[in-house]
Amino acid sequence: MNRVILLFLIFFCASCRLEYQSGLAKLQSEDFKGATEDLSIAYQKDPNNPEILFARALSRGFYEHYTGAINDLTRAIKLNPNNASYYFYRGYFKSKFGNEKGAIEDFSKTIFLYPYYPEAYYNRGIKLLHTGHLSEACQDFQTAIDLGDTLSIKFKNVYCRKE
Repeated sequence: MNRVILLFLIFFCASCRLEYQSGLAKLQSEDFKGATEDLSIAYQKDPNNPEILFARALSRGFYEHYTGAINDLTRAIKLNPNNASYYFYRGYFKSKFGNEKGAIEDFSKTIFLYPYYPEAYYNRGIKLLHTGHLSEACQDFQTAIDLGDTLSIKFKNVYCRKE
């Protein structure tokens, strides 16, 4: 009996990996709808895998289905609360959805978990700028520049006082 269960689990997991790999390939080729479909099948087979949720969130978000992307990332965070990329992309999709405050919170969590993430400082700086927090935005742009981000230079030069 144990062999039957073991064989079933091996087949089941291998099948899940096929859909996951297919979904990743479609995501890479920007077939976001197809990627979402494959990754949804993989998720049904392995609902406790945060990487499947992360990949599906990316495919949904890049397909402009922001609510689904945010929900997937929230589930992934519950499964693995220490992955900075999950918070970064949830913040990115929240900002696309118009949730500036939520985006700032997620970019801040990204920075807390991984303080060497220049894109998080840049994106948080943009959101801080949009919400009227100029001083904090300028600090984020400078930190992003110090970490090698070049997009922040333009914003710093336009919005921040030269000292």
